[in-house]
Amino acid sequence: AAYDEANSQWQVTCRDADGQKQTHTSNALISAVGQLNRPKLPDIEGRDRFKGIAMHSAQWRSDVDYAGKRVAVIGTGASAFQLVPAIADKVAELKVYQRSAPWMFPNVDYHRKVESGAQWCMKKLPFYSRWYRFLLFWPACDGLLPSLKIDPDWPHQERSINEMNEMVREVFTDWMKQQVGDDEALLDKVIPDYVPLAKRTLQDNGSWLTALTKPHVELRTEGIREITEAGIVDAHGELFEADIIVYATGFHANRFLWPMEIVGRGGMTLREQWGDEPEAYLGITVPNFPNLFCLYGPGTNLAFGGSLIFNSECEVRYALSGIKTLLQEGAKALEVKHTVHRDYQLKLQNELSNMVWSHPTVKHSWYQNEAGKVTVLSPWRLRDFWEWTKAINPDDYAFT
Repeated sequence: AAYDEANSQWQVTCRDADGQKQTHTSNALISAVGQLNRPKLPDIEGRDRFKGIAMHSAQWRSDVDYAGKRVAVIGTGASAFQLVPAIADKVAELKVYQRSAPWMFPNVDYHRKVESGAQWCMKKLPFYSRWYRFLLFWPACDGLLPSLKIDPDWPHQERSINEMNEMVREVFTDWMKQQVGDDEALLDKVIPDYVPLAKRTLQDNGSWLTALTKPHVELRTEGIREITEAGIVDAHGELFEADIIVYATGFHANRFLWPMEIVGRGGMTLREQWGDEPEAYLGITVPNFPNLFCLYGPGTNLAFGGSLIFNSECEVRYALSGIKTLLQEGAKALEVKHTVHRDYQLKLQNELSNMVWSHPTVKHSWYQNEAGKVTVLSPWRLRDFWEWTKAINPDDYAFT
């Protein structure tokens, strides 16, 4: 997509399913391409040498029969957390390779269906669904947010960030101890070495550790040295001969609108301007890129409850407000002012630097870029984001 400054329009080149290119002209461009959608494969020596079946968890092959096979799963994040219990009882042998252990939030109702009575109430009782939504949102989001701020006076920074965070650590640890029993070796592997809530916390009804305690399942933490034609060689030189390797290794979360080429004012590309630190005002608009609105843009991912659907609704409303303002003012283009954008980024990074996701115990996190800077998360209350995105403030923008 390239911005035509002379006409204040976007020229968007698309490719259809048959490979044919088409160019469309538009006055505004809204990016709704998502964020966690480009699989990221690990940089492991010999990855392409493997002769068996290899696939990323986001590109699962339904034609592969894993029953009775030797399977290796690389990664222990949210994707592995879901797929390992689902296949554990069907495979012959399963090795799970872990770089960083996840914290688990006890939720015995995680896989339970919503009862018919609750469904009836949502349909029939006035305001019940809004009350129910409040119960889902407030305790785990706006109400929880203060507990995610680092207390610099808290004396136990190596294990928690404040008093409430320490309580969370105790609850999470006790939950894992109950499931592991007297297997101290496994317990040492599954207790994370970073403070609670610093990475994506996974809801758990017991299925994860139940799978890891099965006799034919093993959690490996030694690290991977290389991948050979036959399987995976760990850091100690031990080979696991595998039939299938599953990469549950996440996505290119910091590469927004990638691999598309977005060219703005003066020939500036979005990729060049952002580099490894993508930034947008309210996560939606970007200097040098007039009439471009991002949904689920930089600094809008939620890591403490809430709903990305809610955030997306706010962003859509804001984008439409911008387009409406253009129509009302008889203008062709709007572009966020550099000073407004800069001030917002300073405020955003200052807030993020005091949050749990920036804690020094965090060594690897998809919330951070390669330099360890948090770029994808929102540290704001949902209520505040809702207020800020009700409508654009014309004073924040330069109009053409």
